[in-house]
Amino acid sequence: MSVISASELSNTHNEAVRSPRPAEAAIAAKILADVRALVPRLRERARQTETLRRVPDESIKELDELGVFRMCVPVEYGGYALTPLQQFDVIAEIARGCGSTAWVVWVTTTSQQWIAYFDRRFQDELFQMDWVGPLNSGVITAWGPGTARRVEGGYMLKGRWPFNSACHFTPFHHLGASCEGEAEKGPILLQVPHEQLQILDDWKVMGQRGSGSNTVVIEEEVFVPEYRVRLIGEIFASKRLTPAPDGVLYQVNLVQHTASLMAAISVGLARAAIELFEERIYRRGISNSKYDKQCDAPVTHLQLGDLHCRMRTLTLLARDNVMKVEAFAASGQPIDELEIARTKLESAYAIKLASEITELTLRASGASSIVEGNPFERLFRDSRVVTLHAHTQIETCLEDYGRARVAAALR
Repeated sequence: MSVISASELSNTHNEAVRSPRPAEAAIAAKILADVRALVPRLRERARQTETLRRVPDESIKELDELGVFRMCVPVEYGGYALTPLQQFDVIAEIARGCGSTAWVVWVTTTSQQWIAYFDRRFQDELFQMDWVGPLNSGVITAWGPGTARRVEGGYMLKGRWPFNSACHFTPFHHLGASCEGEAEKGPILLQVPHEQLQILDDWKVMGQRGSGSNTVVIEEEVFVPEYRVRLIGEIFASKRLTPAPDGVLYQVNLVQHTASLMAAISVGLARAAIELFEERIYRRGISNSKYDKQCDAPVTHLQLGDLHCRMRTLTLLARDNVMKVEAFAASGQPIDELEIARTKLESAYAIKLASEITELTLRASGASSIVEGNPFERLFRDSRVVTLHAHTQIETCLEDYGRARVAAALR
């Protein structure tokens, strides 16, 4: 595998001494190729990742060296500002190796887009840090699980925030909170340094065990300066304090970006499951049948055809969804409820299809596939957990889209 530093990566194109433009194809292709070469190592560490309940430090370091954690950093700060589709392909490839690692990359790269809505002082503070690994993780919820109160120069904050994926690796965490006496303004988003919070050892779950989505706690109030705080409603309304960085990425709606890229995790998991299934049918038989090799059985031929069509459908739907998000952003049209609902539904439906693929390969691989540590059972668990995220509850997404469709027709 070719491993290069983030600074060297920006010189992979012809003009060696210049800052990259947003979404340069050569840079995106280089990151994708190097990540593809890393997949075997990620697979080797997948069991270790589950045991640790966080991504191993070696994987974080290698991904950092490949430039993965700078995909969403503005070019003005030495990043690459890759398009959502370019990011999608990288995340899907990482998920072929390890679903939990892909989850961490998805969470931390998409969260960096939020930073461009903060005061320039915080953008400078975070994006110019000398840091190995992802820069930002956090918990953003409409109700704000923390509580804050305004003081001179900022806010005092405390609370508990569950499901803080990748919390072990980032120098800052964005944490949602309600503010005493300012309820009419809505919840706020605060950027808190890692050393000011405690990580609870409570991430003990069915799947995505290595995502490190622990609860983080601030028991005694900490001070958060004003420049590290924004109203969540203003961010969702795209009210910026500074001009948007260069590149289409920073025109993309935040919810659409996060939701559409989430499907990349499931695409990678489904690809891995099919690859593993095809690899093993030539060396195992089918119990209680006349077939010494699974590849000789007509049922296997039917399964391969079914898996092919399911995978094609999944990939086309998920990538087309991301392309629509990009195109809508590039058009400059104002976002509406129907467009956001469509994005979330298509992502959730793709994620559902991926879970069905991993379930099919699990069933087709016999009882040995349910043994703990077998790749099939891990792929099944990881893909099923992705269907349970707030963005991907299929019934909710179907309802939201249908309601938005009717409302649009009646306007």
